[in-house]
Amino acid sequence: MFSKGVSDVYIHRGKQAVLQTTYLKECINKGLLPFIEKYHHNGNYLFWPDLASAHYSNLVKERLHEKNVPFVARQDNPPNVPQARSIETVWALLERKVYENSWEVKNLDALARWIKQKAKEFDQNMLQSETDYI
Repeated sequence: MFSKGVSDVYIHRGKQAVLQTTYLKECINKGLLPFIEKYHHNGNYLFWPDLASAHYSNLVKERLHEKNVPFVARQDNPPNVPQARSIETVWALLERKVYENSWEVKNLDALARWIKQKAKEFDQNMLQSETDYI
């Protein structure tokens, strides 16, 4: 996500956390890289992942280096300062939108559809002001 838009939301359906291969395929190769090519071909960006293990796997870091994607190194990504990562603010805003008006989950498919719908409703000016550094 950034001031020009929010990329498609990937919903992982599984009982385990996202593995490095899934993250690489679904989030990096299908999501991040096309998004960068479309909006940031000038190289004026910094990828700031959260601290999930898959985000810093050797496989993912190698791909990011291969594609010259600048990213915040794990040692420079403080675990106890989630407000430093704008994605954490976006997740909180999305959660608020999803459950506004006391909406309740009927089933996982309905939740996935609802999350994707609510993500599309984000106002870019609001995102910019809420995160300040997208």
